[in-house]
Amino acid sequence: MKAVVIGSGLGGLTAALTMARKGLDVLVLEKNAIPGGCATSFVRGRFEFEVSLHELSGVGLEDNPGRLYPFLDELGVLDRVEFIQTPEFHRSVFPDRDLRLPVGEAAYTAALCDAFPGSADGIRAFLEQVFITGREVTYFYPLMAYPTLPPPSRVLPLPFKTAHMMRYALLSWGEVMDRYIDDPAPKAVLSQIWSYLGQPPSRLSYTFMTSALHSYVSKGPMYIKGRSQALSNAFIELLQEAGGELRLNAPVVRIHTEGRQVTGVVLEGGEEVQADFVVSNLDPVTTCTELVGADDVPGMYWNRLRSCTMGPSIFNVYLGLARTPESLGLTDHEVFLNEGYDVEDRWQRMKQIGSPGELTVTNYSAVAPEKSPPGTGIVVLTTLGYIDPWLELEPDDYVAAKNRLADEMIRRAERVAPGIRGATEVVEVSTPLTCVRYTGQAAGAVYGFEQTPGETTLYRLSHGGPFKGLYFTGAFTQPGGGFEPVMLSGCAAGAKVAHRAGARGGEG
Repeated sequence: MKAVVIGSGLGGLTAALTMARKGLDVLVLEKNAIPGGCATSFVRGRFEFEVSLHELSGVGLEDNPGRLYPFLDELGVLDRVEFIQTPEFHRSVFPDRDLRLPVGEAAYTAALCDAFPGSADGIRAFLEQVFITGREVTYFYPLMAYPTLPPPSRVLPLPFKTAHMMRYALLSWGEVMDRYIDDPAPKAVLSQIWSYLGQPPSRLSYTFMTSALHSYVSKGPMYIKGRSQALSNAFIELLQEAGGELRLNAPVVRIHTEGRQVTGVVLEGGEEVQADFVVSNLDPVTTCTELVGADDVPGMYWNRLRSCTMGPSIFNVYLGLARTPESLGLTDHEVFLNEGYDVEDRWQRMKQIGSPGELTVTNYSAVAPEKSPPGTGIVVLTTLGYIDPWLELEPDDYVAAKNRLADEMIRRAERVAPGIRGATEVVEVSTPLTCVRYTGQAAGAVYGFEQTPGETTLYRLSHGGPFKGLYFTGAFTQPGGGFEPVMLSGCAAGAKVAHRAGARGGEG
C-alpha cells in the first residue's frame, strides 16, 4: 500500500522511515530544494550555519540511554550519526549572577542549592518531584508509539508507574514550583529552559517542562557532528535503502478525498499521486484550510483545532566570526542572557518587537570547532517572539525592525563575548516570517500549539486526522514540540499507519 508524506521535517522523515521499514511504499514530497525542515543548515560566505538545533534531548549514551535512543537504534539512525555530548547543561547570566549548570541530577541539584542556600530545602524537594515525574514520562512516552492499545503488561501498571505525572497533568510548572520555592531568583533559574518550550512558568505544562528538564539533566544534552543536517541525511539514506523515495521541489497543493477517505495528492503543476495514506508534516490548520479545503473538514475537527492556540515563533541572528569565540572570552556552548528574574514579563514582551528580556547565545564552536574554518567561529543569537507584530509591518518597516532587533541582540551578546560585533564577518537574520516562508507552518510556530497544561502530552492533538487515511506528525501533535518530541511523533504516526495498512490487507 502507498503512503505519501507531505514535508521532510524530522516528524515526516521519522514517520516515512518507520512506514518503509514495515513494508509500505513511501513517497516523501518536499517543497524546498533542501530536505530536513528545521533540521538543516545553510551557507553564507565561508560559514555553514545550523538552522535551529541548540541542544538535543532524549538521546543519551549507550550506558545511559534516553527515551529517544531505542527508537533511533531500531531505525538504524545511531549507526549513521555521531552525537556529541555537551560538557555542561547551560550557563545562566543575570544582572547580578552568573551560573554554570552541570548535567547529572545530584550535581545539578547541588549547584542550585549552593547558589541559593536560603531556598536549598525547597529546591531539593521540588527537584525530587521533578525527576520522579520525568522518569514517569519516560515510561509513558513509548506507549504512544503503539498503533493499538499497548499490551496489558504496560497498561495495568500505569496508575503506579505514572502517579506523579497524572496528579500534576493539568497544572503549570509555576503552580507546582510555587509550592516549594518563594524566591523569584531560583525560580527563574529553574525555569531557564522555558524558551525551549515557548511558555512562561504560569502557562507552561508541568509535564512538558519536567520531561525536558529531566531528559537534559539526567542524560545530558547532545549535539550532532555534521549539524542537524547530518541527522536528516541519515533518515533519507535509510529511507531510500528501505525502498522509500524523496522528491524535492515538489510542493503539494491539494489532498484528494472521496467519501471521507484520502485518495491521494496533487502537486504544483497538476501531477496527481494516488495514495492509500497521507501523512502531513505540515500543521493541521494549514493542511485542512489549504490542502483539503475548509468546507470539507468536519465541524467537530474544526472545533478541536479552534480550541488550540498557536505558540511563538523565533528570531535568529547568525554570526560568522573572523575570530574564535574563545578569543572573545566565550567558551560555553549555551548561554542564556536574562534582563532580570521576571520570566512572565519576558513572555509578555515576546508579543511586541523590541528589546528582548532574554536571549540565548549559542557558541557552536565550543562543541564542534570543525564547524567553521580555522581561526573563526559560529555563534547564533536567539529569542522567541509571536508573529502578529511582524505581520503588521510594511516592507521597509520590516527590514528596519529586523535590523534594529538584530543590532540590539548583538549589543547584549557583548556582555559574554566582548568585541563580538567587531569580530563579525557574516550576519544573517531570520524572523517569524522567515519561518513561515521556509517551513509553511502557521504563524511560524516552531513548537506547534502552545504547550500549556490543556495541551500537554495526554491531551494534545492525536495523529489521526479528520479523514480515513489522513495522519499528522510533528510539533502540533502528541507528544509536543522540539526535536525529540517531533521524532517520537513520527515514530508513533508511522506505526499507526503501518498497522492500519495491515488491517486493510496491505502487504506493503
